[in-house]
Amino acid sequence: MPIVYNKTPLVPQSFPGTEIRSSDSLPQVLIKYEYLQPSGSFKSRGIGNLVYQKALQIQKNSTKNPEVFSSSGGNAGYAAAVVAQKLSLPCTVVVPAATKQRMIEKIRSTGAKVTIHGTFWKGADKYMKNSVLNEINTEKVEPIYVHPSDDPLIWEGNSMIVDELMESLQEQKIDPSKVKAIVCSVGGGGLYNGLMQGLERYKLADKIPIVGVETDGSHVFNTCLKSGKHIEFEKISTVATSLGSASITKKTFEYAMKYRPRGVIVKDIEVLETCLRYTQDYNMITEPACGAAIHLAYHVDILEKALDTRLDGDDVVIIIACGGSSNSLHDMEETLKKMKSESQ
Repeated sequence: MPIVYNKTPLVPQSFPGTEIRSSDSLPQVLIKYEYLQPSGSFKSRGIGNLVYQKALQIQKNSTKNPEVFSSSGGNAGYAAAVVAQKLSLPCTVVVPAATKQRMIEKIRSTGAKVTIHGTFWKGADKYMKNSVLNEINTEKVEPIYVHPSDDPLIWEGNSMIVDELMESLQEQKIDPSKVKAIVCSVGGGGLYNGLMQGLERYKLADKIPIVGVETDGSHVFNTCLKSGKHIEFEKISTVATSLGSASITKKTFEYAMKYRPRGVIVKDIEVLETCLRYTQDYNMITEPACGAAIHLAYHVDILEKALDTRLDGDDVVIIIACGGSSNSLHDMEETLKKMKSESQ
């Protein structure tokens, strides 16, 4: 199998000044570095698996040529373009008008064709399905449609994170029973589903809670948890544009209802501050979609409230640093400056 995603390290990190508590009373924080994927985010895992598996199936069972079609103005679209380039497949990505020029240029740099349509993802996806896919010469081309998060092959690829976590914990001589939480950002739910699927494989889904973090304004996951209903927002508003989603997959809701759901909502301005603080502490740029999860490493009190328990030095918390390429350091500095000015 061609390498469409990378094995990433699980790195212990300290977060100085986390709380007014002695450092030995704080849990050990391990960061799973998905920044190191070919596309710069975890999306390379699930989308890489989807594109590879479907292309292989088409090449075995058909004389048609596989082509990749993605509707996403964020990390999913870029991941689809990167894996298509890796497998030498044509790729078309439809992005909404809200997509940053930086991301459009990154997608085009892979050789993919980029079309701009719709205000948000839903409009881009509708155009992809109703127009772009209908114009394909189906006598020659077999399309591979890539949803940003809702596909079992995406969840399967993302579940490999858990295999790597178990291997890393063993190497670091950490018993899985010491892991009190896995923290991840939640958009449409593709990462969450993969983590749950992986934990089920190790019979740990009811033992290690997943804490799903969202930004205020795109908190559909947390709203579903509180209402006990699978709902969809009419619109979202957040600086974490590559994270925000108006809905979660049906599978995400089912998992959350089955395994003691836990969720956290953080404000945009807090996430931006965390992203810039993390850059200062570790000289690494993390965009808001990823910073939402990292925020809980700096604010263990929020995590403890979500878990309804106090954590100490014998406990381990795993943060999935999902990565991303949508924001530059300058983008975040300017956005934070503007938000603070408007709030005064």
